[in-house]
Amino acid sequence: MLESLTKNFLPKNKSQNSPTKKILLTLLVLLIFRFGNTIPLSGIDQDALKKSFLQLETRNSIMQIINMYSGGGGATLLSPFSLGIIPFINASILIDLLTALFPSLEKLQSEEGEAGKRKLTFYKKILTVVFSIIQSVVLIFYLKSYFYNVEIFNFISVTAELVAGAMIIVWLSNIIDNKGIGNGTSIIIFTNIVVTLISKNVLQNQSTDSLLGVEIAFLLLLMVFICISQTARINLEVVSARQLAFLENIEKRNLSEKLATNFQIKDNGLAIRLNQAGIFPIIIASNLLPFLSYFVESLFGPSKVLINGIYYLLIIGFNYFYTIVFWDPEKISEQLRKASVSIVNVTPGRETISYLENVVRSTSIIGGIFLCVILLLYDSFKQVINGALLNQINISSLIILVGVAYEIQKTLRALYKNVLETNT
Repeated sequence: MLESLTKNFLPKNKSQNSPTKKILLTLLVLLIFRFGNTIPLSGIDQDALKKSFLQLETRNSIMQIINMYSGGGGATLLSPFSLGIIPFINASILIDLLTALFPSLEKLQSEEGEAGKRKLTFYKKILTVVFSIIQSVVLIFYLKSYFYNVEIFNFISVTAELVAGAMIIVWLSNIIDNKGIGNGTSIIIFTNIVVTLISKNVLQNQSTDSLLGVEIAFLLLLMVFICISQTARINLEVVSARQLAFLENIEKRNLSEKLATNFQIKDNGLAIRLNQAGIFPIIIASNLLPFLSYFVESLFGPSKVLINGIYYLLIIGFNYFYTIVFWDPEKISEQLRKASVSIVNVTPGRETISYLENVVRSTSIIGGIFLCVILLLYDSFKQVINGALLNQINISSLIILVGVAYEIQKTLRALYKNVLETNT
C-alpha cells in the first residue's frame, strides 16, 4: 500500500535513492503515524482521562511517559499507538545486552552479514511483541478505572490494539530506516515531542511571564551545551608504519628533535566521541525512570533528590553500557593493525587494546556526567527563577529534541553531499 502511495505522490526521479524522495517518504510515513495517533483507543473514557491527565501531568510519572512517547495531549489522549516506540527500544536493549554476553549472537552480528542482522532484527520484533503485551497489561491495570467495561474480554481487546499499534510503529520505523533518511526510532520520538510542545502552546501561554526573555536565553544556552555534548570528541594521534620509518630516518640523520615532533600529522587520528551512544541514554533512562520513581514513591514517599539521583545514575550507566557494547577496543586495535597504523607512543597489540579500553571507559563516564550536569543546571535554574516556561518544558525532551535535530541535519548534509559529488 505504501509503495503505491509513493509511486503516485512522490516525484518521478531516475535516482531511486535521491535525497528529496527519501525526505518526502519520511514525511509521508510520519503523516501516517500521526494519523494513527488520532484514532481513540476503544473502551476508554477519553474525556475523564484527559481531565485527570491535565491535573496530574506534572506530578504523575506514568502520565509523563505516556505523553512523552505517544505524543498525547491532543483530542485523543490514548490511541493504539500509545505505547509508542518504547517496546522496540526495550527489545533492542535486551538483544544488545545478550549480544555482548553470548558469542553466538555476536557472531550473527559481526560475521554473518545481512543474514545475521535480519535474524537479530527478527528476534527484536519477537521481543517487541512480548514487551508490548507486558506494558499493555501494566497500562491497563493503571487506567482500569477509566474503562467503560471492566470485563476481561475488553481488556484483551485493548491489549491486542496496543500490541498491533506498537508493531505498526516498528514497521513504519523500519521504512524510515531502509527507504527514508534513517534513524527511524529517533525521528518518531522527535515527532511526538514536537507535537506535544505544539499542543501545549508553550510560548502562547507565556504572555504574562515577566521572565520570558531570561528563560528563552537560558534555554538557548542549554541547547548550546547539548550540542557540545553530542559533538565533543577527543582525538588520538595515530602514525602509519611508513611515517614511523621516515621518523627513524630523521633521527639517523641527526636532525633536530623539534622537526621530528612537528612531522606528526595533526589532521589524522582516531576520533572518539564523549557520547558514543548519542541521545539513547536519555531515552532509555526517561523510559525507565517513571516506573522506578513510582515504586520509590510507594516505598519511601516523594523524594525528588532520590529520584533525580537514580535518573543521573541511569544516564551514566546506560551511556557506559552502550559505549562498551558498540565500541569494541579489540576490533579497533585489529583494524589499526591491518591498516599498519598505531597510536602514537602506544605499542600495537595488547597495550593498544588496554589503552583503548581505558580511554573508552573514561570518555563514556565523562559523557554521561556531562549530560547529568546539563540536567542539574536546568533543575537548579528552574528552582531559582520558577518561570512558567521552564515549568512547562521537560529538559529530557529538550535534550532528545536537540540531539535528534543535530543527527537529522548531519544526515541530510551527507545525503546532499553525496549527490553533489556524484553529479560533479
